[in-house]
Amino acid sequence: MRSPTSAAAALCLLAAGCGTWSNEDLRFLEALPTREELHVAIPVYARAAAVAGAGGQAALATAPACSDGTAQTWLDAKGTSDNLNTSIDAVLDLVDVVRRYPPTTRLDDGRVWGPFDDDRHPGVSLRIVILRSWPAGPDGPVEHAYSFEARQKAGGAPFSPILSGTFVGPSARLGQGSLSLRFDTAWALGIADPGAPDGEMRVAYDRAGEPRTVDLSLLAGGFNLARFDYQFRGWADGSGWLRFLVVKPAAAGGQDQLTIAASFTGAGAGRSQISLLAASGAAGTIRQCWDGAACLTWVDDPTGYSCGAAPCLVGAESTCPSVPLP
Repeated sequence: MRSPTSAAAALCLLAAGCGTWSNEDLRFLEALPTREELHVAIPVYARAAAVAGAGGQAALATAPACSDGTAQTWLDAKGTSDNLNTSIDAVLDLVDVVRRYPPTTRLDDGRVWGPFDDDRHPGVSLRIVILRSWPAGPDGPVEHAYSFEARQKAGGAPFSPILSGTFVGPSARLGQGSLSLRFDTAWALGIADPGAPDGEMRVAYDRAGEPRTVDLSLLAGGFNLARFDYQFRGWADGSGWLRFLVVKPAAAGGQDQLTIAASFTGAGAGRSQISLLAASGAAGTIRQCWDGAACLTWVDDPTGYSCGAAPCLVGAESTCPSVPLP
């Protein structure tokens, strides 16, 4: 899809001298999500930073040795959360364009940017629309619906939404929203970036209270993520839970699938329940706990997948933090 920089430049030319915002314009912008609302945040551990190369050997040296092994499956969640945030950024790169320049058309209950030509894709026209309504009546909550649209100019084809969403609440910090990013439509229009997924991504989020929630569904794999319904819940004290899928190459060929529900404290300790479907056909449930340094304190693995021998029982469940699993 189109780069934010080129889109912003086109919008600036269309806007009246790249003019000023009105207070009413800003109310429409409040309906659009931000990175703070949608990003997944999980604890970062020194040994995970070392493995990722972020801290190198210095970070690894500060990580205490783990007598019962490292919670590697949970450390893998950092890569998953990074990939989830990358997929979210694909949405917000589009949204950020609108924040840079005032609308080209103002309606009583709407704002429009464009239409304007896509300078990267000749023959393609783009338009952004935000509409406001009160579905439950004038005394009910306000709803904003937005759509980032494109079309092939030849033949007078209608605009098709690339990104569309709704938001109910006074601001993105105090309400609920949902959105859909249609990579399949972008491919059909010839404006998808190389390597983009070929399918739809759906996001639902809630900032009305605690916990902050983000649910992301990939209807086709992409961003180094498998097709799955990912779920995140986060509290202000840094605790939370994450439900995610890890697909790993199996030693004998094929792929092992691990569906993981993990909860963690603000200090980084946590517990998980892992549903295993191995390439070999083996299946079962693995339960683990770890401390604030990502060292395992308890493992209950009847399959032997995490220990190399079945059954595997390490430590005591009493060491687990008091955090509920998803």
